[in-house]
Amino acid sequence: MLKKATLPSKALDIKRQLQATDRELGRLHGLQWIYAKRLLKFGVIFWVFGLGMFFSAIIIINANLLPQSYGIWAPLLIIGLAAPVIITAVVLRKFAAKIKYLERLRHTLLTEYERAILKRVEKIIVEG
Repeated sequence: MLKKATLPSKALDIKRQLQATDRELGRLHGLQWIYAKRLLKFGVIFWVFGLGMFFSAIIIINANLLPQSYGIWAPLLIIGLAAPVIITAVVLRKFAAKIKYLERLRHTLLTEYERAILKRVEKIIVEG
């Protein structure tokens, strides 16, 4: 009767770490895009709300200011629109950095796992 070949404990530990890293990587990839869409949608909604409030305030205060102050408020509105996009980019960059770190860790663990398996196979070949 043949004995069932078992993996050494080091290989099993590396395999568990590799599986945990893969799960975390998958979770982060999905979460990154969901978070980006929600953040952009939320930012644009608030920009539109702020734009409406801005024009309402100008009309309530003095409707004559609208044509005269075009050179002042137009750049502010553009910056206001760019703010949610910039915030989203910064947050996504943090996600991307963590994903890159996990991919490097996964690659390292995969290399160690292959070495452990090859070491086990070499030991079996030498014994057999």
